[in-house]
Amino acid sequence: MAALCAACSRSRNARESVQRVAILPFENLSGDSALDWISAAGPKIVTDQLLGGGESVPAIVPIQVSALRDAYASGVTQLVHGYFEKRRASNKEDQLHFEFVVEDAQTHKALHTGAGDGEMLPALDRLAKQIDAGAHAFSSANPQAVAAWGRGEYENAVNLDPDFGAAWLSWVQARAAAAGNQGANQEAKQQAIEIVARALGQTSLQSPVDRAQLEYDSATLRQDETGQQQALTALARLMPHDLGLLRRLATQEMNSRRFSEAAQYYAAVLQEDPDDIEMWNQLGYAQAFVGDLASALKSFERYGRDPAHTANSFDSRGEASFLNGKFAEAEKYFLEAHANGSALLGGGDLLKAAYAHWLQGDLPGADQLFVRYLTFRTEQKDALVPWRQAVWEYSTGRSEAAIARLSPVTSSVAEPAANVARAQIAIWKDPSKLPQDPAALKQAYERTPPAADGITRVLYAAALSKGGRKDEARKLLTLWPLPGLEGDPLLQSFVFPKYLELKRELK
Repeated sequence: MAALCAACSRSRNARESVQRVAILPFENLSGDSALDWISAAGPKIVTDQLLGGGESVPAIVPIQVSALRDAYASGVTQLVHGYFEKRRASNKEDQLHFEFVVEDAQTHKALHTGAGDGEMLPALDRLAKQIDAGAHAFSSANPQAVAAWGRGEYENAVNLDPDFGAAWLSWVQARAAAAGNQGANQEAKQQAIEIVARALGQTSLQSPVDRAQLEYDSATLRQDETGQQQALTALARLMPHDLGLLRRLATQEMNSRRFSEAAQYYAAVLQEDPDDIEMWNQLGYAQAFVGDLASALKSFERYGRDPAHTANSFDSRGEASFLNGKFAEAEKYFLEAHANGSALLGGGDLLKAAYAHWLQGDLPGADQLFVRYLTFRTEQKDALVPWRQAVWEYSTGRSEAAIARLSPVTSSVAEPAANVARAQIAIWKDPSKLPQDPAALKQAYERTPPAADGITRVLYAAALSKGGRKDEARKLLTLWPLPGLEGDPLLQSFVFPKYLELKRELK
């Protein structure tokens, strides 16, 4: 957490001292296609040498890009480009010649230039240290191993240099990519696990950034969330200005429901890049989940200054207020969201406003709002309007009316309305079909994004309470569940009846 706190406490002047350096592919003007690998590997080497600078000032954040347009899209402050060619040396043998320019991204004024003849690694080392005097050495000084790595011959590279961290990392990631996102190719996944274990077994492995990244890949392959978090935190200490890394950490903390930590990471991103509009929205939710509604509303207000996000900003404010039991404020914000963008959630803000009004104790007034929602859905040719009305009735304590409304629909030829109606009535008549296994519900709860966890959180709390773990259940009921159709739609009508029943039971 030290890196996080440091990131959060930087002043505006410190932020402005950060240099985001885009390193473009180096042009191969040698006429020798066998050297094409240097074009892509060269920037990777310089990037590697600049990573892990910690709190050096001015901070250097290297960004490897494939084209100039990508550099500008990344908001860089400096550009690095260059080329290499072959030149005849005094001994009549050809040797490589490198030319590099580091320029200001806005003025295009050259900040540094460099040229040199001879081996690639010394030339790139000089370039890295021109950019940042504190640049560290690349993770291999073996030219043959580096060439093998650059050509994608990763196994050969690590055989030539067993401490070559970048090569081990590339090999692991290549095998992990071959396994696919879900590890469908089990052979490739197992190979990746074995390779990363071998890599981490090298006690003198270079460099610390590569080791931390390998630790993260190892944890990911083994589906070890705690290990992932530890590795990401280690990377953040080494690269506290890396916005992509900070965003990953914030998202992971958010999904792990460590909301205070997530809020700090989101704030760290915004300290570096206050114009990252989506981060203001995410920060607001983290603050809302912590219970800091005042700060959340300020973050959402900042998010809503962008006209493209005005409607969603009101919706976010409504959800934050609803989560924290401020139903009158929530209703107001939901209605503002609908007025500013009725298509945003398909009229869903009217539905949420109706629930917010009902929870203030006025069911007839809530019904009037719900009729507005039904009218909107009818205008959208929604075949499930009768089911939506029945769900509303069941949710608000009118179970017999809900079943009576849906019963005629079960014999309708309209699909999918009839199928939904039959399935819904079946579970209403036999609530024992609701998920009740605490272990399975715990797993579902932990894997569900916090803003969409209403039904899983309530059912998990019910299972905990039934098992005598009442204090744990109470903690799950601190925040109100959000109304909506996230998760299994057939279970959504149980959210508020179960929640209110548990609140009474656990007083």
